[in-house]
Amino acid sequence: MLLNTSTISLRQAGASDWPAVEALLLVNKLPTEGAQAHLSTYLLATSNGEVVGCAGAEVYGQVALLRSVAVAPGLQKQGIGRLLVERLLLEARSRDIAALYLLTVTAPEYFAQYGFKRMKNEDTPQALKASAEFQGACPACAALMALTLREAPVADAALPVAVLGAGPVGLAAVAQLVERGLPFVALEAGGQVGANLLEYGHVQLFSPWQFNVDVAMARLLAPTGWTAPPAAELPQAGDVVERVLQPFAALPRVAPFVKLGARVLAVSREGFDKVKSAGRDQAAFLVRYEQHGEVHELRARAVIDATGTWNQPNPVGANGLHAIGEAQARDRIFYGIPDVAGALRSRYEGRRTLVVGAGHSAANALLVLADLAKQSPATRLAWAVRSPALQRVFGGGDADALPARGALGSSLRRLRDGGALEFFSGLRVTHIERMGSQLRVRGVDTKQQPVVIDGIDEIICATGQRPNLALSSELRLKLDPWLESTEALGPLIDPNLHSCGTVRPHGHRELAHPEPGFYTVGVKSYGRAPTFLMATGFEQARSVVAALAGDLSAADRVELVLPETGVCSSDPAGGEAAGGCCGPAPAAEPVAVAVAAPKRGCGPSSCAPAPQSAATRCCG
Repeated sequence: MLLNTSTISLRQAGASDWPAVEALLLVNKLPTEGAQAHLSTYLLATSNGEVVGCAGAEVYGQVALLRSVAVAPGLQKQGIGRLLVERLLLEARSRDIAALYLLTVTAPEYFAQYGFKRMKNEDTPQALKASAEFQGACPACAALMALTLREAPVADAALPVAVLGAGPVGLAAVAQLVERGLPFVALEAGGQVGANLLEYGHVQLFSPWQFNVDVAMARLLAPTGWTAPPAAELPQAGDVVERVLQPFAALPRVAPFVKLGARVLAVSREGFDKVKSAGRDQAAFLVRYEQHGEVHELRARAVIDATGTWNQPNPVGANGLHAIGEAQARDRIFYGIPDVAGALRSRYEGRRTLVVGAGHSAANALLVLADLAKQSPATRLAWAVRSPALQRVFGGGDADALPARGALGSSLRRLRDGGALEFFSGLRVTHIERMGSQLRVRGVDTKQQPVVIDGIDEIICATGQRPNLALSSELRLKLDPWLESTEALGPLIDPNLHSCGTVRPHGHRELAHPEPGFYTVGVKSYGRAPTFLMATGFEQARSVVAALAGDLSAADRVELVLPETGVCSSDPAGGEAAGGCCGPAPAAEPVAVAVAAPKRGCGPSSCAPAPQSAATRCCG
């Protein structure tokens, strides 16, 4: 049957088109895995209202995967495939896609007409390896081809790398930049480096010094006569600032390039808002910040965001929103870990304090309050948690590879079981009201029954923190939709699914965004997820800076194995009996994904060329 291509119309696919697209893929023996999830990127060819061809381009940041080029049997070799491919190439260029990739079993010659060239599978961009086609929808024998639509931008080497935040991870990035000889400027909102750590400087960390000193910082400090703290000793948070961060920031190669009291207001591309694409990645980053009451702008070749989450506490309210009345009671609520035994003792001594939260911060506050109650019997404490299940709260005990972390949970369990505090399990706070000189806390339990707690003098809110995303609202970020972490980390750290302390080793590829040259590192890279170790941030900084230096071999290398928590539950409810121990830490493996064996056919099982139309016989 001959078809006049002038009667062919091209349009974007919609959700209702999936049955027609699926039928085309199946009749052409093309994989359907992952196609429906990316249907919005598919282009359809129609004739008299009937779908007669399709092609898709799954977008992954600056690259895209061409797939599902299919034409109805009997209408092949009439130019329909060419219309689809040429339109997709045009649209990719208009969206400033840097390169298109595809996998094909039988059609390399066909796609070579458009400039696609064969390449080695090991050179596949990391972003594409999570796609269904690279996870097994296409056979391992499929040829990988690529078409470069624009050359990679050449960074202006004279511009500095902007490091946002001069905490332990931000300064670890600075150390790596110094060793690599890359110019930098670090912007710290606080009046001194490590300002956030100093806010809970009285708290003893459960990780010993060996996990709290970046090796690059140590190398740069060594010639000054600096002595590394004992590896197995447990420091307080303030010790890290005093013994490591401050001496490092004072080095002549560092001090002139660290701006203190410089609060970052926003990050953008010079001359580009979020919408504009063409030439975007050629433009310098523009970092706007305020220092000494004046607003300044810094031009940068790349940006490493290590601003953390400490200054963005989660509310007491259980809906992600402040409880009704929470703002009005702000003077009676402390967000974080107060210095109960020291500077703030008088605020809590002889009073009744409600601690809300189920993490290490809450445990620290409760244990210190319990010690204060022993010294001052009029001091009373109450504890409220949103989940009735506490296995994750109490941790792995002796099975924890960090003994102090295990001991923290065990001590908290003994405190609860010993009756030294009032315990409210499964409480979701909805209202906080002033009742004379005290507070009334109202909420509901897991059965939606009302709970009222009267006679509260103080509240300690230890419900975690969240990232400030307003800084980068003009950049193109790809975040996990609920954790607000970098997208690639979301499934690995989701507390709804597991509570293992070890996250798969990761680096620059998982921390990057569709905005080339912008990386999120440190606790902010985890978004709203809990349990981040400094050592993870040090490794992130090493990998990211290596990538910025063009040393991809070092950037992709894994140089970190984290200690297990001793508790690893895949039960979303996280029951106290659930889980069990994670077992020994796995050996570190390079971050790589091999092309797996096919789940279903994509061309002949022998992978030999077939006589059908090349445009309809490819995995891409």
